[in-house]
Amino acid sequence: MENSFESEEEDEEAGICYDFTKKTWRDDVTFIVEGQHLHATKAILAMESPVFEAMFGTNFRERDEKEVNLPGKKYEDFKEFLHCIYPKSKKKIDKRNVYKVLPLADEYDVKSLIKECKRFLNAHLINDRPSTQEVMFCHGLATRHKFQSLRKVCATRLSDVGLKEIESTAAGVSDTETLLQIHKDILKQQGETLEETRTELVKLYLDKNLPEPLQPSMSEVRGSVIKFKPNINSLDEQEPRFSNSVTLWNISFRVYVQVTKRVDERCLSLYMHPRFPRNNNYSSCCVNAIFFLKCTGRVGRQPYKIRMNNCEFLDGKARGYEKLMTLTNLANAGFMENGTLDIVVYLLAKKPSVKD
Repeated sequence: MENSFESEEEDEEAGICYDFTKKTWRDDVTFIVEGQHLHATKAILAMESPVFEAMFGTNFRERDEKEVNLPGKKYEDFKEFLHCIYPKSKKKIDKRNVYKVLPLADEYDVKSLIKECKRFLNAHLINDRPSTQEVMFCHGLATRHKFQSLRKVCATRLSDVGLKEIESTAAGVSDTETLLQIHKDILKQQGETLEETRTELVKLYLDKNLPEPLQPSMSEVRGSVIKFKPNINSLDEQEPRFSNSVTLWNISFRVYVQVTKRVDERCLSLYMHPRFPRNNNYSSCCVNAIFFLKCTGRVGRQPYKIRMNNCEFLDGKARGYEKLMTLTNLANAGFMENGTLDIVVYLLAKKPSVKD
């Protein structure tokens, strides 16, 4: 399948300087891919990949061959793969090459490259909100290569989308068996989330932390829990870091943190961000929430608690707390350890208001 979501822009990275199309005295193997030649050094490949080590270092026929045919491989994909593992290139993984490189990294068991690809995709799926088509493609890739953690992230993202949109996008992306597996993964994910949410909300009720007006009529509210552990040391100013989302009343809610500068101090800001369903007739949604910043650095210290009472949310309009606390004070008070926060948000959303 062609990846229509991939960018077609040219690679202009200055660090990519190794030309595999030109043979040098160091090269002792030539890969023939789609009728074209790529020259490489066996020793370098063997250091990065146990599969290449076995291929060139044992009694496999490729050990003594100068040319190795790779039927079924794509020339551009394999060249990109070589760029990512060659010391002189060490090309970074990004949205333009990750889907080309990851299957080859798995096939040749390049563990460091697999880890880099999975780390990029996890962040990309959560923070960049890629298309449903891309998430479904990624789910299929994760299923084929048995990347369970990545598959779970895909299922979480697809559960936010809804089955109708998944089925309408499925043509040309997934076969019936794959589509069925996506449905199963979504249901499993939702079941796990529901069980965890039920337990957390019951505990919250027992602790009497919920606003009184919401307690009597559970048919008019939906509740969930967002757990978020962002590392903010690496954040540039104004760059947000988003949590996973939860869906209430078909509205997707996420929280995010942002670092802003006040005089000479870097400060933390904390927000909630809703995304309403497409073609909806909602005008707004009223939210009650409790934000907890857990104290990870000091045993026995109570978490820092912030209430959000009856806040009216519009589609895409974030609300929250600007310049909540300086990063220095967060660290000194024990709420930040190695740059990482531990945030838990208990969220209740009233039934949304509809447009007139």
